Amino acid sequence: MRKDEKEDSLKSISESCREAESLLESLEEEDSKSVARQSALDPKEQNVQNSDPILKSASIPLFIFGSFALVCALIILALIPYLKTSEPKTNIASTQDTNGSSAQKINTPENKNSPETQQIRIGSAKIKPEPPRRPANPGLSQQQAKQIVEKWLNVKSEIFAPPFNRDLADQVVAYGPLWSDLTKPDGSIQWLIKNNSYYTYSMIRINRVIEYQPSPSTPSITVSVTETSNLHSPRGTETKTNTANWLYTLKKESGSWKILDYRKKQ
Repeated sequence: MRKDEKEDSLKSISESCREAESLLESLEEEDSKSVARQSALDPKEQNVQNSDPILKSASIPLFIFGSFALVCALIILALIPYLKTSEPKTNIASTQDTNGSSAQKINTPENKNSPETQQIRIGSAKIKPEPPRRPANPGLSQQQAKQIVEKWLNVKSEIFAPPFNRDLADQVVAYGPLWSDLTKPDGSIQWLIKNNSYYTYSMIRINRVIEYQPSPSTPSITVSVTETSNLHSPRGTETKTNTANWLYTLKKESGSWKILDYRKKQ
């Protein structure tokens, strides 16, 4: 119930109570007069009036209106707490800025639909964070690729010279073009054995990495290599020194990265 409606109800009840009190006073006055008249009569007439039911019922309205006045008073007392002016309820909306600090906005009926309040509502909406993106698997880093090439260069003197260690080649070479070139019947190892020849290396090194192409399956690396090789055969020793760029392709085999193939780049 609104405040103005409560006040109107209270006024109506108060007026009704005042009318009941006025009527009660009138009845009390009439009753006093009736008692005075009755006392002036002789005992016989008093007995007649006392036996009259109409006269006896004159006291009934007094009881009814007295009760009515009491009820009115109780109603007024019950309505008084509701007639007190109450402050409008406020809603506190919490927001959180991008830095994590919290702010509060009091929403009263006046500013409930204000642009600032609507902005706070939008700002306080929970946004589901995006799941962390998993970084793409590069497969192999440039430094790791360079180390694999260096390992291959270091074991060449044991692969292309007695005892022509194929097991050592298997540790650095994956099954593919290079492996086939090393182990096929007319391949590099078999040619050296057949011609009673072998290689030694006076100097072999990687000068720099020219390019690296990462890949989850077959990364590749281009390096500048300087090599001094000595081919020993029944005809003597042939020494060559050259610097060239070589492209190495790598592949993972049995849990280890190995050289799949290599070729000279112009």
